[in-house]
Amino acid sequence: MGVDPEQALLKMSPLENAAIGVGAGTFEVCVLQPMLYMKNATQQGLPIMVSPKVYYRGLSTSVINMATLTGLQFPLTGAVSQAITGGADRPLGDGEKVAAAFAGGFLSGLACGPFELTMIQQQRFGGSIFGTPARLVADHGGVSAMSRGLLMSCGREGIYTAGVLGTCPVFAGQLEARGFEKTSAKLLAAIGAGVISASLSHPMDTIKTCQQGDIAGATYGGIGDTFAALMKEGGPARFFSGFGFRTGRMICAIGIMNECKLRLSPLLFPHHFAE
Repeated sequence: MGVDPEQALLKMSPLENAAIGVGAGTFEVCVLQPMLYMKNATQQGLPIMVSPKVYYRGLSTSVINMATLTGLQFPLTGAVSQAITGGADRPLGDGEKVAAAFAGGFLSGLACGPFELTMIQQQRFGGSIFGTPARLVADHGGVSAMSRGLLMSCGREGIYTAGVLGTCPVFAGQLEARGFEKTSAKLLAAIGAGVISASLSHPMDTIKTCQQGDIAGATYGGIGDTFAALMKEGGPARFFSGFGFRTGRMICAIGIMNECKLRLSPLLFPHHFAE
């Protein structure tokens, strides 16, 4: 019998975790980019265009963003996990898994804010991956313009990663322990973790998206101003604009990420999984 996959994953180095994260993130974005476009358009109150060309506008930025995010989230979560265990050869408890994933995700949000700002601006106005940031810096107050929506990005990524790398595996393990078949347990866990993660983080994502789409702050200023503007537009329900698209994407993404982690790890780094 081979090594327990969870134990093997804990032994992977930050560089190995980063490689798995980059591969998983790249695959997920290429498959689910249209759902991301529809979510962003709905949150900003924009019409949804029926065009694959528009759906994949900003794809290169999105791929770099997700590859960077997952390339950070996997090793950061792994590092926090090792810090929690103190290097001891033991599995994490359920609460520890979720806490480690949240911490890793929150820190990774520092990197994703500028990428998502660029992608959202590309989706609205076109432009290249290099030309768009240059335009934003030149027209909107210098380099600080690239930090628009950053705090909301960190909070959202913390909750998202807690779902992908924490809650989903916990749910799957608990369902299997209660007699569910492995594939069914994974599917139900992905759905449950996706809905919970999306519900908790969607208001932050809506504030972030509106701020980044309105870079000049004409309608959506700071976090407090954006909150007030959204409440005036539609009350609490306005914060859940695009919820269906984002929840669907998160369910699919959580399933894809976990499968990539479980399948890519032994392929790329078989020495951790040897008997």
